[in-house]
Amino acid sequence: MIRRTVVAFALAAVGAFFYSIPAFADNIHLCDINTTCNAGSVIPIFSGNTQDWVFGKSSYKTPGPYTLNIAVLTPQSGTGGNFNSNTNLWQVLLGTAFQNFPNFASTASQEFGATGIAAGSFNATSFAVGTWTGTNSVGQLFNLPANVNVGDIFVAFLTDSSGNLIAVSPWSSSLIFVPEPSSLRFLSVGLLGLAALAGRRLLGN
Repeated sequence: MIRRTVVAFALAAVGAFFYSIPAFADNIHLCDINTTCNAGSVIPIFSGNTQDWVFGKSSYKTPGPYTLNIAVLTPQSGTGGNFNSNTNLWQVLLGTAFQNFPNFASTASQEFGATGIAAGSFNATSFAVGTWTGTNSVGQLFNLPANVNVGDIFVAFLTDSSGNLIAVSPWSSSLIFVPEPSSLRFLSVGLLGLAALAGRRLLGN
């Protein structure tokens, strides 16, 4: 029994390793320092002031130097955010529609899958971290801002000296701020308590 369990864990570890490889093949990827990159969807984080790594190529087709930037996408219940089904993210952030990824539909899908929030739009902003110094094997360390909201999605991107978009992290290498597990546990306990109370009252009647 123990041998089977060990073998199962070993196979799972190997599978996880190979599953994570596509994320590290991207031009640039963003990972929480406390986790690893995955290869499917945004990476949940539970702290607003977390340290993170950005990895990527040291050189691209367009000569450097490059600037590392982080896009912050805050979900909105209505359609009034500057990034919605009628706008292009890069037009909003950089003034030119360099490309369509990430589009609104995929962003809303990632949001709902990770947090359950149905976003009608996003408020998109960005900030510059500084000169790009990362490589595929040596990550560039930085802190996310402390004043983040549940559901905020963080996407890393590089720009050249003319402001042109050079590289963007895919969903498999972007971060999303989700409720802390402890908060979810408290919520679950509270809901169970309410259910038990309601059951008692019904039985009493």
